[in-house]
Amino acid sequence: MAIIIQNLMLAISGSNSSHEAIEVTSRLSLGAGSNVNVLHFGREEADYQSKFYGPKLKVNTISDEVSAKGINRIVSENPPDLLILPIKSDSNSSGLVTPAEAIKIIDHYERMVLTVPCNGKKFDLSNIVVPIDTSFETRQKTPYALTMAKAFNSIIHIVGVSNDTGKDAEVAVKNYTRQVSNHIEEKGFRCTLDMQMGGNPTEKILEYAAQNNAGLIIIMTEQETGFTNFFKGKYSEQMIKNSPVPVLSIHPKDLVVSEARL
Repeated sequence: MAIIIQNLMLAISGSNSSHEAIEVTSRLSLGAGSNVNVLHFGREEADYQSKFYGPKLKVNTISDEVSAKGINRIVSENPPDLLILPIKSDSNSSGLVTPAEAIKIIDHYERMVLTVPCNGKKFDLSNIVVPIDTSFETRQKTPYALTMAKAFNSIIHIVGVSNDTGKDAEVAVKNYTRQVSNHIEEKGFRCTLDMQMGGNPTEKILEYAAQNNAGLIIIMTEQETGFTNFFKGKYSEQMIKNSPVPVLSIHPKDLVVSEARL
């Protein structure tokens, strides 16, 4: 099933903040041919027209205080295909929401959410990391990876990961990564394949992303059984909190695997 991103929604507090999220949104809107709806939180006016070069831009000013509940209410009324959230950090407050607030929004919103850390870095979106674990659903990230790779002309880096080092886990991960890489290559996209078994999966993925100069990591919000029992908190929250690059969070859908024949 093809993943179509017609409408992007960027929640932000001003055109002079969260430069990283604006840049990613602009590039994605141009590459995917998406319209952009900006949720501007704040009473003051902000100029976004010069910041975006995609097909269409609409700005909605929200005078309410920023909250996960408020953002959930807004996106429920007019749901975009992809919601983009600038992330605050302990050392930088130029984002919009904290990782914990982002997780509340992601859990509530059953579509794609892209979290962008506001850390002053320029992300290399020509490299995308797709972790594959032992769960059946993990392969559903493939169509999303293809959509992002097409938008950014990216190489997809597939990495098999699991904290389980047993033979069964290794066989499952090898089979799934091979199926994913074959499907990506059949679609005419470039990809690499690697295995990082054992240890802390989040650390392994982030190290692998850094080694490959990746600017985007694609994860699943639930179902990935190779991770969820390993962390004190949710795998997705750990990844969003610790990743220095954007993280695309998706919810599992059975039809994606079925159509992709993975």
